[in-house]
Amino acid sequence: MAAFGVLGGILFLIVGIVQIYVGFIGIEYHLGSGFAFGALFIGFFFRIMFPLTIGTFFGALDVWGWPWYGALAFAAPGLLFIVPALVTGAISTLVDRKNENSFSNNFSSTAASNDEPINVTPKKKTKKIFKKVIKKRKKIKKR
Repeated sequence: MAAFGVLGGILFLIVGIVQIYVGFIGIEYHLGSGFAFGALFIGFFFRIMFPLTIGTFFGALDVWGWPWYGALAFAAPGLLFIVPALVTGAISTLVDRKNENSFSNNFSSTAASNDEPINVTPKKKTKKIFKKVIKKRKKIKKR
């Protein structure tokens, strides 16, 4: 099983290198080599990969001649996982609207009947402090 993980990691690395290359040639095709090197600099030093992703889309679309949906799937493969997750989340939200009270019923509190929080803070230890009582003498004025 560990061999599959190593093989998957190597495959993931190769796909990433190919995406960087296609992003470079896509930006170079449309904007020139200066912008392509600038996008590489921004991607590696500032970790902003959006220009290379756009370049990857246009590199696959215009330079390699792929259809737009193939170029989109190659440039942003995370979208293939994000879109089904969004649809599933929306459907589960609509299904949960029917059972609004089911969530609150599962976590009802039996200790407090009036929805007041229970004080669980430990009591402070009191120190005995001896105070000296100083009595001030009242000066009586003589008349």
